[in-house]
Amino acid sequence: MRTALLIGFVLAGAAVFNAQASNGRWLTKMIAEHERSVQPNPIEQPNKKNTKFFNSHGVILFYGSLCPHCRQFAPILKRWAEQIGAEVLPLSFDNQPLPEFPHFLPATTQWVNAAFQGNPINYPAVFIMNSKEKILYPVGFGSMSEEELHARMDAVIAKINEYVNKEIE
Repeated sequence: MRTALLIGFVLAGAAVFNAQASNGRWLTKMIAEHERSVQPNPIEQPNKKNTKFFNSHGVILFYGSLCPHCRQFAPILKRWAEQIGAEVLPLSFDNQPLPEFPHFLPATTQWVNAAFQGNPINYPAVFIMNSKEKILYPVGFGSMSEEELHARMDAVIAKINEYVNKEIE
């Protein structure tokens, strides 16, 4: 009798979990609801003096079209790139576009090896690429807020400029 009762509880619990999981995106929805409850800081505008920088540099985004973090981050990156005038090269791990980046290239082994250099692959991943020198500079891995993206881009661009100026001297 106890065994039958225990099995009944287990089956009922499994049915409830299965009903929530069959909804599909229950975890993504739960994370999104939690993040909506967090009050963001005022959004900084991108540093407009970096506009000239992107005449010789571009931004590379590695993503997966079904990745919830990639889908959350793509509009942030697109808005930033439009404000600063930077070109974004989206590289897809699953050969599918994101709504914000309908034109993409596949993330080939050559791109992945150049960017991640044998390290674990995390995405979304953002890199700045010097188009003349073909050098990749990591900016960040995982979804970022607009504030984080602005701050990281400003910091990385400053370091790249410092490095380039030291080379010239």
